Amino acid sequence: MLVPVRERVLAYAILIAMAVLVMIPVVAGSLTAFKPQIIWISSPPVWFFEPTLENFEFVLITRQNWLHLRNSLIISIGSVLIALLLGVPAAYGFARFRFRGSKGLMQWLISLRMIPPIVVGLPFYAMFLFLERATGLGLRDTHIGLILTYQTFLLPLVIWMMRGYFVELPAAMEESAMVEGYTRIGALWRVVLPVVWPGIVATALLNFIFAWNEFFLALILAGNNTSTLPMAAGTYVVRARVEWGNLFAVNLIIMMPVIVLTIFLRQQLVKGLTFGILE
Repeated sequence: MLVPVRERVLAYAILIAMAVLVMIPVVAGSLTAFKPQIIWISSPPVWFFEPTLENFEFVLITRQNWLHLRNSLIISIGSVLIALLLGVPAAYGFARFRFRGSKGLMQWLISLRMIPPIVVGLPFYAMFLFLERATGLGLRDTHIGLILTYQTFLLPLVIWMMRGYFVELPAAMEESAMVEGYTRIGALWRVVLPVVWPGIVATALLNFIFAWNEFFLALILAGNNTSTLPMAAGTYVVRARVEWGNLFAVNLIIMMPVIVLTIFLRQQLVKGLTFGILE
């Protein structure tokens, strides 16, 4: 069914207007990251100025936020890898096998995504404290502790997304491979996963974004050794003032990995998010 030209023009106009509204604060903040301190909050705002990298030098070198950047990379990448390692086989099992309580279990998994991170932060803190006192196993202020904690909201998303991709594939693919001599795991590895690879990329990217931007769990469970970049951004908002240039410099650093990954993986991302729709 063809959409009338007038409705298409109206739809594009609305989308462009929404995009402009979203991009204005992003552009303004990005420009502030390159402003000298003297014109951070000038009134009226200064739009034409000589760019400087002093804000980035301050946050990365003087404040040593590159350590927070390192922590964010370790925790985010590690969380996504473990979530995929555990979630992809689980999603395949939910897609191909039916067992008692499977539907309720899937509903429980998606309900975990609806729980605010702050709700599970304190129980995890208490559990880590108990383990530390009872067994000497210290998980507070460690990368592995945060990585395991992040599975509470990453793993359900992996299972739900990948289950949808596996359901779209006919079971005859694995059955044909098993007739040829492959085991069930071998058929999954050599036949199924290459087909759903765009879905894995899309799932990994979305999970990376969630882990990369996570703040509350890191605020509760992280410390000096594992403080992440979003936590570092909060240090530039104090009671007396807001260090706008430094704050937006950190925010721009936080945005760049997601933007770069999205640009380089956009083809796989589009294929993954539209899997089974455009076929």
